[in-house]
Amino acid sequence: MAADEKLYFQIRNAIEAFVRVNNRLECDGEENIPGAGGALICPPHANYSDPFFIGAAIRGRVIHFLAWHGIAEMPVVGPLFKRMGTMHSIEESYGVALNKEQAREVLGGLRALLEQGELCCLFPEGAIKHWINPTGDALKEFKPGAVRLAAEAGVPIIPAGITGARWVMPNVINLYDYGGPDKGVWAPLALPVKVKVRFGEPFYPDPACATDPEARLAETERLKQTMAAIMESMK
Repeated sequence: MAADEKLYFQIRNAIEAFVRVNNRLECDGEENIPGAGGALICPPHANYSDPFFIGAAIRGRVIHFLAWHGIAEMPVVGPLFKRMGTMHSIEESYGVALNKEQAREVLGGLRALLEQGELCCLFPEGAIKHWINPTGDALKEFKPGAVRLAAEAGVPIIPAGITGARWVMPNVINLYDYGGPDKGVWAPLALPVKVKVRFGEPFYPDPACATDPEARLAETERLKQTMAAIMESMK
């Protein structure tokens, strides 16, 4: 589905107006977002609200998000994202694809968008953090899909940092974090917590990531350390 740019910017502008007031959103590093051409935005994933802050922080360009399939099933939000044509959802649980063929198809679509010069966003951690979780604020293990996708498409990754967003929407706990079923407690609220977004300099993964699993592991770790440094600089 092609993006409905008019609808995208109408919704994006309304969200920005809201989060600038409700969350006192601050952004820096916008000069690292290319004005044209493909690039893959890679932020940490602490909260369901993260995509809204990334979208609000980037003006003038449509962003295609790789998302959890459950969002498409949510009332109001799901149909809206579908109409915008900017949400590309994988059937997954905690970053693990439940339908590998469907995942390959969706990722292939994102690769094509990147090759066509579009801006896409993928969260390398694959799943959000909950208020109560074993890792606290630390970045979780990264999946290698980001460096592979960027290498295959021949585009840079724009690493990002977000602070404060973890506490915006109450994602209280999920039993999966402690070895149980994927059952959690959350609430569809937007708490007035201050949020900051920072975009780092372009990160160019080794082209070997397109075919070499060992290169993907090494570059995924390098990406994680790069994003950790951005987060540390925001403290």
